[in-house]
Amino acid sequence: MSLKPGNPMGRAMMITLFLQLIALGLAIPVLIKLAGVPTGLALVTAGGTALLCLIAGGLFRTPIGYPLGWLAQIAGLALGLISPVMFVVGVIFTAVYVLAFALGKKIDNAAGSVVDNH
Repeated sequence: MSLKPGNPMGRAMMITLFLQLIALGLAIPVLIKLAGVPTGLALVTAGGTALLCLIAGGLFRTPIGYPLGWLAQIAGLALGLISPVMFVVGVIFTAVYVLAFALGKKIDNAAGSVVDNH
């Protein structure tokens, strides 16, 4: 589940991962102080997902970047298991990520049909 090289929506997906990284990093103290999540659990889960976003975004132009990006979305949604508000955060970022992918697929298909007609 990847896009063709040079597709502008690939960059949008990568940027989404980096924005998700920032949001998850900021969520760690919120999880600890406001949601009462134990520090270790918050660091491992939200911090680990943030790290996954960083790695996926950094490797996005390689074959492993897309699968890691999808895994980061699943992990982001799973954070809702430790604090329900994280479901909202996960859904928002996953929706943006999926939308960018869907638009990218439309671009890939449109580019393919233009090339095929010439």
